[in-house]
Amino acid sequence: MLEIILNKEEFKLFDQDDQFGFFYDEDGWPKDNASADYELNVDTLYAKYEYIVVDSQDNIYGFRNGKKEIEMRAVTEAYDIAREVKE
Repeated sequence: MLEIILNKEEFKLFDQDDQFGFFYDEDGWPKDNASADYELNVDTLYAKYEYIVVDSQDNIYGFRNGKKEIEMRAVTEAYDIAREVKE
């Protein structure tokens, strides 16, 4: 299976304006302070993981200590967007 690894700066391009909802509230809506806290939220995500992995099945994982942890499954166009970021 093909995978794309995103560092922090690449992730910011990938998830521009939190288009995938990584930092939405528990009801699936953007938080009131989403734009203001975006950088802090990305920093927190990358404190938890070494990097983010997107596979060819559009699944998004966090990677740390040699293990992948699923963050989101079957995210529409995630792999294609990650591939564009890497070009």
